[in-house]
Amino acid sequence: MSHTPDTSLQVVILAGGSGTRFWPLSRHQRPKQLLPLVGSRTTLELTVERLLPLVPATRMTVITNRAQAPAVAELLAPWLGPGQIIAEPRGRNTAPAIALAARLLVREGGAGTMLVCPADHYIGAADIFRETLATAARVAAAGWLVTLGITPSRPETGYGYIQAGEPLPAGDWPAETARKVARFVEKPDRQRASEYLAAGNFYWNSGIFLWRPEVILDEISRHLPGIAACLDEFDRRRAQDGLDEALNGYFAAVEAISIDYGVLEKSSRVAVIPGNFAWSDLGSWDALDELGLRPAGLESETIAVEAANNAVFSDKPTALVGVKDLLVVDTPDALLICRKGRSQQVREVVARLQEQGREDLL
Repeated sequence: MSHTPDTSLQVVILAGGSGTRFWPLSRHQRPKQLLPLVGSRTTLELTVERLLPLVPATRMTVITNRAQAPAVAELLAPWLGPGQIIAEPRGRNTAPAIALAARLLVREGGAGTMLVCPADHYIGAADIFRETLATAARVAAAGWLVTLGITPSRPETGYGYIQAGEPLPAGDWPAETARKVARFVEKPDRQRASEYLAAGNFYWNSGIFLWRPEVILDEISRHLPGIAACLDEFDRRRAQDGLDEALNGYFAAVEAISIDYGVLEKSSRVAVIPGNFAWSDLGSWDALDELGLRPAGLESETIAVEAANNAVFSDKPTALVGVKDLLVVDTPDALLICRKGRSQQVREVVARLQEQGREDLL
């Protein structure tokens, strides 16, 4: 289905990240969203392209960090100008970034509905995704904080969950589509995840949100007054000293906290809309392997001799003999070998390298 671009939507793409989960391919200067994980395309490029039929590029803003901003600007040059990229001097989690983006939209007269989208997710069935967003935008326009919940396909223990409660009052959207959020649930163990799957009213928390900027700012004032105060100081400093100095001051002073924990878990205005499309947060090498994805340049042939259920990411023919259930990632300056199901622990390798001062590998 084709869409006419929605000129009431404003997109904020969160493209920070420290480059730990896909080590040794990812580094601080080249985090997950700047890697060609889906064939030759980066997830950041695919995020923009996926949204273009719904929202014109002139209504998109990308928030990244200063170290990665030049690479982000170069990658997105076909669509976005430099003024559409906000570079954080330091990471402070999602609430400060979202609060700042909402304040800038309100100050620049760009209020409407704000879509917050991570830059590093895999999404299948783009048309269904856009249709879901269009419905969610109508719910958000009615004053709700809307989150997309992914209909779970397995008892996944690596995601947070959202429990859906009663349907929202009737509105400009199909009946029973949107429900109030009963609660957010942390990553469960296997038994509890199985119970959530069987219950039928639990969804994976996608981290994709829609709301009117003034509504999320109102909730931030209520639940995170410290961030609201920092926004006021940002406005004063921006008028006096310019944007860069205002950003420096804001991110130096603001609390580091996620929007989920800081606002959504406390607000009574949160709704969930189910997303029935393939989705992954691409949180590890395991996740990439489960989707059958190989980054560009790391899809060479594997010779297996009495070897089973291994995944190799390499630019050269790789032979495996008598081993099973391994992930092998071969890059020019480092080699990773780990058991399948353990690739979340790659961040511990990065922490060890940091302790050793191995900046050449970070």
